[in-house]
Amino acid sequence: MGNAKTPVLWTTGAPGAGKSTTGWGLYRRVADAGGSVAYVDIDQLGLIGPPPGGGEASHAIKAGNLLRVLDFLRRRGVRQLVVSGVVDPEIGAEPYFAGHDFDLTLVRLRCERGELERRFLGRGSPADALPALFEVADAYENMAFGEEMNTTGQRPGETVEALFSRCVVEDGPVRAQAGAEPRPGPVTVVTGPTAVGKSTAGWSVLRDLWQRGIPVAYADLAQFGFVSPGPDPAVEAAGLAAVWRGYREAGARSLLVVAREFGPEHRRVFGEVSVVHLDADAATLAERVRRRAEGESALLAGDELRGAPPGVRDRVAARAITEAAEMRRSGGDRVVLDTSGQQPGETAAALLAVLGQ
Repeated sequence: MGNAKTPVLWTTGAPGAGKSTTGWGLYRRVADAGGSVAYVDIDQLGLIGPPPGGGEASHAIKAGNLLRVLDFLRRRGVRQLVVSGVVDPEIGAEPYFAGHDFDLTLVRLRCERGELERRFLGRGSPADALPALFEVADAYENMAFGEEMNTTGQRPGETVEALFSRCVVEDGPVRAQAGAEPRPGPVTVVTGPTAVGKSTAGWSVLRDLWQRGIPVAYADLAQFGFVSPGPDPAVEAAGLAAVWRGYREAGARSLLVVAREFGPEHRRVFGEVSVVHLDADAATLAERVRRRAEGESALLAGDELRGAPPGVRDRVAARAITEAAEMRRSGGDRVVLDTSGQQPGETAAALLAVLGQ
C-alpha cells in the first residue's frame, strides 16, 4: 500500500434508512469478491454509561474508539474499511479523520417518508417513536457534509451494488500484529453457547448498573471480528483492548463483555478477568434459537438467526447443543449458571447476583 491512505466508506442515515444493512452488505460483497476488508459498526463503540456516555460526548467517544480500531486494521494490512452508524449531527465525521491515514467517503442514505416509516415499523420499532424518527431524518437531510444517496424504491442489494464500485477490492498479505498492550480490569466476560441468552442478560445487567450510576462499559466480542481474510482472534482481542482504553479514558471503571468463548488470545490483553458461563439444556437452547429467529433480540451485524427459516434454525440449534456439551467438558476457572427453563429476567437477576450487584 506504500504511503497511500486506506479507504473508509461510511454509510449513515436515520434509523430505517439502511445504513447498517448496506454497510454489512458491502463488507460481504467485497469479501466474496476476494478483497481484504473489515466492517465496523460505530454504534458498538460507544456503549458506556452513565454520562459522559450520552449527548455530544458520545460522538467523541465513538470517534476516538473508531480511529483506534481502524488504525490497527490498517496496520494489519486491510485494504478496504467499511463503517456504518450515526455521525455527529453538528460536524459530521470528516473532522475526526483529519491528520490520519484514511481516505473517508461518507454516504448519507435517505428515502421518502412513507418508505422510511414502513422500513422502521417493519423491523419491529414502535409506532410512538415515529415523531423522533422523522426529527432525526430531517436533521440528516439538512446536513451539509457527506454525499446524499436516495434509496427510495431500492432493495438492499441494489443499494450495495450502487456503492460497491466505490470500494477497493484487493487481496494482500496479513501483516504480523504486535501484541496488544494489556489493559487493567476489572473485566467480566459472559460466555456460553449460541443463543443461550448472553447478550440479553448482559444488556439487562448493564442498564441496571447504569440506572444506579455505576460507570461501566459493554462490548460484544463478536462485533470486533468482522475481517476478511479471517476469522482472526488477534483482531478481536486488539479491537477490544483498544476500545476498553477509550472507555477508561471516558470514565468507565469496569467492562462487561459477552462472548461465545474467551480464549487465550483474548485473555492476555487484560490483567484481571472474571468469567461467568451461561449453560442450558437442549430443549431450552432450541426454544431460544426459535425466539431469536422470530426477532426476540436486538438485530446485530452477522446475526444468522433473524428471520431464518426452520431448516436453518434446526441446524443452529443442533450446533448450540453440541457447543454446550463441549463447553461443559472444557471446565476452567469460571462461575457456571444453569439457565435451563429461565425467562430472560431470571437469568439477568442471577447474573447480577454473581456480580455482587
